[in-house]
Amino acid sequence: MQKDLDKLRKRKRRIQRMLIVLALAIVAALLIVGVRSCSDQFQEPYNKDYRPVDDGRQKLMEPRR
Repeated sequence: MQKDLDKLRKRKRRIQRMLIVLALAIVAALLIVGVRSCSDQFQEPYNKDYRPVDDGRQKLMEPRR
């Protein structure tokens, strides 16, 4: 009888572990889909008005003709 009880407990723990792993995989998949859909919304670059700092300095240092 004790063997059967131990077997039942082992089986229950194994099923719980599988359910936890499955739930974590589903959460991870939903997170990935959410991040991907958010990134698809931003088609333009974040800093489209970016100008390098060195650009202004180079123009000042160029010799005039």
